[in-house]
Amino acid sequence: MMRKLNIIVIVGILLTVLCHILIGSFMLLGADNTIPKVLSRTALTLTGIHAVISSVLTVKTLRIRKKAGAGYFKENLMFWARRISGFAIIIPLVMHVVIFTGTTNGEMYRLVVFDIGRLISQLLFAATLLLHLVINLNPLLMGMGVRQHKGLSGDLCFVLSVVLLLASVGFLIYYIRWVSF
Repeated sequence: MMRKLNIIVIVGILLTVLCHILIGSFMLLGADNTIPKVLSRTALTLTGIHAVISSVLTVKTLRIRKKAGAGYFKENLMFWARRISGFAIIIPLVMHVVIFTGTTNGEMYRLVVFDIGRLISQLLFAATLLLHLVINLNPLLMGMGVRQHKGLSGDLCFVLSVVLLLASVGFLIYYIRWVSF
């Protein structure tokens, strides 16, 4: 039950985050100066729910592992990579939320400060997000019952990579425009 709920939440996260990334990237490139706050808040809420569910499932797995008396750490490296990559997103995500609470001056979105450290943190956010998505895509597709998930996961990884590259370019161009003002 909890795993099925998590899959539904993950699909919701993917849809809202992809929309958020696309709209936000165009906003940073100067194409538009509004992003629906409900989209951002929905993505953040779903991400929080996913983090809680995933943490509960991880604790259950650790308890079963302890009862069994066999950890098989080396055999379960991808399991741990999936968990660690999820936790690795938390700090850049919090920084993203804090950083992108700027103002609009009617012409373009303008943050109070967007220095090189903030640019690096957002590029790190895009990289950790991509890593987490890539290593979790096959288990998600299997959990959804997709039989031919290998080919589809390659296609989805390509699309996700392009979208996150767009986000990184948006951050970079915004930074260049920010330091020029």
